[in-house]
Amino acid sequence: MSTANDYGTHYWCVTGGPEPVFIYADRVEVTACGALVAWGGYRKEGGHPEHQQQLWAAAPGQWKTFFAASLIDGRPVALEPKR
Repeated sequence: MSTANDYGTHYWCVTGGPEPVFIYADRVEVTACGALVAWGGYRKEGGHPEHQQQLWAAAPGQWKTFFAASLIDGRPVALEPKR
């Protein structure tokens, strides 16, 4: 049986709905119309995906922010506090 992390190498958080959504995907794209689309592909035994596919999407206005999230606690990664 496959797990969510078999479909992407990065962990993302999307906010704007009633609850944040956490997604494993290779990349996240904002389309010309403002939709947010997560792309990835199934990796058999940790290899590279044969085909990229749309894994998840949010319509324009249905999302507010997205960021790379920590696997430990889901908080943003690679941010430096402003001093």
